[in-house]
Amino acid sequence: MKQYKFQSKVAGSELTLPICILVAIALWWLPEGTFSLLNILGLALCLLMTYVIMGTNTQLHIIRIRTHLMACVWLLLSACFPFMQPIGEPLIAASCLCISYLLLFLCYQRLHPQAYVFHVFLMLSLGSLCAPVMLPMAVLFYLYLIIFLRSITWKAFWAGILGLTAPYWCYAVWCFIDPLQTSSSMASLPIVLSLEELSWKGFPLSFTFTEKVSAGGVALLSIVSIIHYLSTRYDDKIRTRMILYIYIMQTLMMMVYMVLQPAHYQTTMALLVASASPLIAHYLALSRGILSGLLFILSLLLVAAIGVLNLWMTSFSI
Repeated sequence: MKQYKFQSKVAGSELTLPICILVAIALWWLPEGTFSLLNILGLALCLLMTYVIMGTNTQLHIIRIRTHLMACVWLLLSACFPFMQPIGEPLIAASCLCISYLLLFLCYQRLHPQAYVFHVFLMLSLGSLCAPVMLPMAVLFYLYLIIFLRSITWKAFWAGILGLTAPYWCYAVWCFIDPLQTSSSMASLPIVLSLEELSWKGFPLSFTFTEKVSAGGVALLSIVSIIHYLSTRYDDKIRTRMILYIYIMQTLMMMVYMVLQPAHYQTTMALLVASASPLIAHYLALSRGILSGLLFILSLLLVAAIGVLNLWMTSFSI
């Protein structure tokens, strides 16, 4: 009973988010013992995405109770991974995905969604410059618009194509400004580099111990959350169910891609954190019972263990 009360207080308290922000700032500072410019920019971007995720829950009521756990889970998981602390490809890709989710969900049953669709695919395309897996993700987003959100039109379809190609038009112009560097610029395109890194041999053995534990921990929390949601999904409104189905498909896709392509572990883990955080928060906020209270405490300990393993033990090359 005490565990259940503790879970309810943490989920509903207005102090949870400020405490998580302070913990995240401390975790940002701990690895280097100082704040570099890249880390400060990374922290600012992460806090901005915390606001975006909080706004996603506020506008769409993904979690039925008043809580900031969606933002808190994103913030703590991001702080646990040192490659997400400085501003760089993993954090930028995850941020683009968070914004694209919000815009995508706002398309739900709109008669004229083309403005939102354009910006959804624009953010996907910008993110693909850092994480190439986000480019083929556009096919899934079209399916989401058709099946779950029911807001596809011909204008919206072409608006998505325009948004998807716009950053690459700009990149092509940049490459051709200096003809002498065109070949090297095109060769450095993330899509080209990603194709060069594709490897299907020995992928189960390509992770370090730290990566295996971290990915396994986030995957475990995600799977438990998915199972809980599927068993209680009829408690949510139809729109919420459609949104959470999208998060589930995205989370499962990221886990499969991570196993198949460990060379892209960092960007894939960042995308997994962005996709799984709402599911984990939904489970932590809405599960009930003594067993749920115990699992809530174990989940906090697991996140703490992931943070310790990544921020303190990576220097030993485990």
